[in-house]
Amino acid sequence: MKVYKSAVIGCGNIHRNHIKGINDSPLGKLTAVCDIDQEAADKSASENGVPAFYSLDELLKFGDFDVLHICTPHYLHAPMAIKAMRQGKHIICEKPMAIHSADAREMIKVAEETGVQLGVCFQNRYNSSSIYVKELLESSRMGKILGARGIVTWDRSEAYYASGEWRGKIATEGGGVLINQAIHTLDLLQWFVDSPVKELKASISTKRLQGVVETEDTADALIFFENGVRGVFFASLCYTSNSPVMLELECENGSILLADKLTVKINGEEDIVLDINRPSCEKDYWGSGHTCLIHDFYKSLSENKPFAIDGEEGIKAVEIVEAIYDYARK
Repeated sequence: MKVYKSAVIGCGNIHRNHIKGINDSPLGKLTAVCDIDQEAADKSASENGVPAFYSLDELLKFGDFDVLHICTPHYLHAPMAIKAMRQGKHIICEKPMAIHSADAREMIKVAEETGVQLGVCFQNRYNSSSIYVKELLESSRMGKILGARGIVTWDRSEAYYASGEWRGKIATEGGGVLINQAIHTLDLLQWFVDSPVKELKASISTKRLQGVVETEDTADALIFFENGVRGVFFASLCYTSNSPVMLELECENGSILLADKLTVKINGEEDIVLDINRPSCEKDYWGSGHTCLIHDFYKSLSENKPFAIDGEEGIKAVEIVEAIYDYARK
């Protein structure tokens, strides 16, 4: 059984989830970490017993890894992935895979040309509740989906944006609540609906964080999918806490409500109520699926099979976010 050597670039908070996923996988082995912040890189290297590097070029020159986990600011995802793939490295990229869909499409093209695997971290697809909902929808029990809605009401402070120079800026973050926080819920919504977007109408605004960010802290969208499903979406960073995400699906035979628990009603009766597994990481709104996603990625490499959330899957949420921004900024 081959063990895949792994490097992580970007030593911020989320990189710990990636290292945990690598360490928990029998198919992965961490061999290097990298960050332009030398103190952050050295700290992670010391904690994990691997060498530290301070640029992608240095890391690629070292080269003793098969998989690169990209945990850097958004604007660096596409150029770093493309450069590493052209040197034969497989990629696991944090969301969003790119700020613009054109860059995401280029990532997909390079992955195809080089024959490497490109995976995107939409880890909430691996939550037990998400898997249950997807399987239920693919059965005949619920009938067709008629409507879908998602609500994300979280809190981000001025201190949060001061923690990284790239945060809250159009050029480096690519947007605000939509592309950073709410993109996971948009991804789940479109994954459940399982249809391209036909048309949408949307608005974005900065209601609370004026003067702190260049980007929106609030967004809403009416989404018409090609299969006839009508979707409503709302996201805001103006609440007082990171409240549970709410995602609801109305179907011919009942409804599915995914919030702090999963409730399914079929033919007017409450059929299933499941607690949602809470993750062990300190920020539980990230979801608990990183370890499962990473394990599945390495399993796909080992079996030479396509990864479930490849570039073609990862780009779908980017395209919806981009369409909302394009409409709202007209």
